[in-house]
Amino acid sequence: MSAPRVLFLHANNEEYMADSLLHGLRQVLGEEVVDVPRCDGLYDDLSAERRGKLYGRGFTLYGRLAEVAVDRHGWIDRAVGGEFDIVVFADIWRYWAPWVQLRPRLKELRRNGVTLVAIDGSDGTVLFPHGPRWWRQMRPWPLPRVVGRVEVFKRELAPRTAWARSYGLLPPAIADRVLLRGVRPLAFSIPEDRLATGHETKDKLLATHVVDAEVAALVPDTRTSYAFDSEDDYYADLCRSRFGVTTKKAGWETLRHYEISASGCVPCFRDLHRKPPRTAPFGLDAGNCVPYSDAAELLERIRAMDDADYERLRTGALDWARRNTTRARARELLAALGRPVEETRATGLVTSAEP
Repeated sequence: MSAPRVLFLHANNEEYMADSLLHGLRQVLGEEVVDVPRCDGLYDDLSAERRGKLYGRGFTLYGRLAEVAVDRHGWIDRAVGGEFDIVVFADIWRYWAPWVQLRPRLKELRRNGVTLVAIDGSDGTVLFPHGPRWWRQMRPWPLPRVVGRVEVFKRELAPRTAWARSYGLLPPAIADRVLLRGVRPLAFSIPEDRLATGHETKDKLLATHVVDAEVAALVPDTRTSYAFDSEDDYYADLCRSRFGVTTKKAGWETLRHYEISASGCVPCFRDLHRKPPRTAPFGLDAGNCVPYSDAAELLERIRAMDDADYERLRTGALDWARRNTTRARARELLAALGRPVEETRATGLVTSAEP
């Protein structure tokens, strides 16, 4: 059977969930993925000037895809007519207009076998289009909700997610059981060509960019802000380092977890035990990272760690990164939608894995 055709609708702004997912889908499905509009930042014609203006200086995800000739015109009628098997509303918080356009034609889409997917990769735990701030500021209001109408994947799932969806009327525990049954978690991912070999020489204790100010204050020659202008220099520093510090920022999920692990560097994750179970990242634990809550205790522990324990963590971290490549995440999404695919790496062919 042929591979599924995917229409990927997005805001053409940097958004790590949407961008990493599009990168992976293109890796798996090639020209069967049509991005509307063209996701300029992901393609290899990205200029150095524009890259420098991107969030995170355009490291890791951007400027990596080769151009593919796809037809981006007339996407609404083509989608409704069943030309695509899957329509993805990526970055639904910032780019909800396509959902509003297609919402009145759900019956036609379903009749033609089209699966609709909303990706909520926002930093917050509130689900589109809910939450007090959104209700006060959004016009027109209310926007059509996505839960119960399309497949929904969310990055930050927590008790408050369901509470906000109940408009604050139900206790979080009850709302969670009743209102989030159709919402599934999803995480960031990293291009597989960013994976280290695992045999790099480690001659530094900590990577230079330390996002925890308390740790940075105890370690000379570290910085809490961007430390490198070059992506190659950033990764070279991670590959030389035994450990890299990461922490919750606006949300629990950040691309830094993946960058550290993919470099064969062991992540030190502040307050990991506080992360809600259904909030990304998934699978980081004491077997592949160093959870901590106190900066001084962290430094004492990693300085005293013997080689055997370190190699166990280093191997675990790199294995975790290998399980979380953009290609793996795209396959995970397609399987969750009932459209698993099989890849033949030698030929690059992709076929449906359905019986």
